[in-house]
Amino acid sequence: MCYLLKDTEFFVGQGLRGRPVAVREIGKALSFKTSSAAKNFLRCIPGEIKNYNWKIYDLDERSNEHMMTEIREFGNPTKTTVLEEEGFDICEFFTQAIQVMSQIDRFVANMESNEQIVDMKILDVRHYIRDSSHKLNAIQMQRLGYYLQSLEKERYDYKAKRLIATIFANNIEALKDKNNINKMNHIMTSKYLPKVLDDNDIEYIINKKKDAECIA
Repeated sequence: MCYLLKDTEFFVGQGLRGRPVAVREIGKALSFKTSSAAKNFLRCIPGEIKNYNWKIYDLDERSNEHMMTEIREFGNPTKTTVLEEEGFDICEFFTQAIQVMSQIDRFVANMESNEQIVDMKILDVRHYIRDSSHKLNAIQMQRLGYYLQSLEKERYDYKAKRLIATIFANNIEALKDKNNINKMNHIMTSKYLPKVLDDNDIEYIINKKKDAECIA
């Protein structure tokens, strides 16, 4: 006894290069020892013959007439989900999902609060630099510059997390929309567009003294 993949007219066979192809003769059809092996093969079938209405048949080879019985498969075996993968614990997954979603509003509020705290730190540093009573040497200015850079990175990390969480906090149905994967990736990788000073302007400012020394 073996199992074949067949639609109303064709069988799944094997081409010259070993790739699955549609064949008419049963003698050229691929056979599988178990129905699960046939099902697993069907899940990975290549695109050029994937749109055929393939079904799994049990072939009784003891019969001269090649009697075949369709193996009923509920659902579409070519469109299985991540939730069906071996070892996937659906109970654990939804337990984690519920825990996360029940805290998402608080998470958004926390990220917003952290973002505001960093904003105030940045403002404090700017005011310190602006105060004419604070005489800073080059090393001190350099340290403050590094500190401001770390604050800006920290601020954007909080902001990005807040923006991503807000997508789902405002609409639970967003969890079903695969387009939100692209939105999240865009948030995490988006580039800042300069308003007045672009990278060349800032690089000129920070390298100006060095260039002047080279000319001298």
